[in-house]
Amino acid sequence: GGAARGPTLPLYESTRVQKLTAIDLSPGMLREAAAAVERLPSAPPVAFAPMDAASLSYADGVFDTVVDTFSLCVMLEPELALAEMRRVCAAGGRVILLEHTRSSAAPLGLYQDVSAPAAAAFLGKGCVYNQDVAAMLPRAGLRVLRKQEALLGLVTLFEATPA
Repeated sequence: GGAARGPTLPLYESTRVQKLTAIDLSPGMLREAAAAVERLPSAPPVAFAPMDAASLSYADGVFDTVVDTFSLCVMLEPELALAEMRRVCAAGGRVILLEHTRSSAAPLGLYQDVSAPAAAAFLGKGCVYNQDVAAMLPRAGLRVLRKQEALLGLVTLFEATPA
């Protein structure tokens, strides 16, 4: 995933999270995220690392939870990134994803299919917002434990575990 400017960092309470590792391809984004953490009253310790989610430099099974929010849509190889998330997630651990997904409402899904290439070309960061993340997860070696759609399936929360 990508830490970006750290918009989700305030959600990690130091009473529940012992340590957080945040990655992003952009060192500039990581600097902004680090500055955001400094402004938080009770953030857990955070390690920042410039890294590609499709090629993580961590050992196998080192994290008990891996979280990715709205990043798969901008990755060139999202399935490779998911496989890496699975690899670094401990056995019995969790991979939590909040992602743009193809709508479960047929007309809206069709609209996404037609508009996604143009939107990716002209809108922020090349987001491909009609991906079938549910189909990618098992191919990446992840078993879906929970899937919760919002906004007619335009956004989906997944909880998965290494298969």
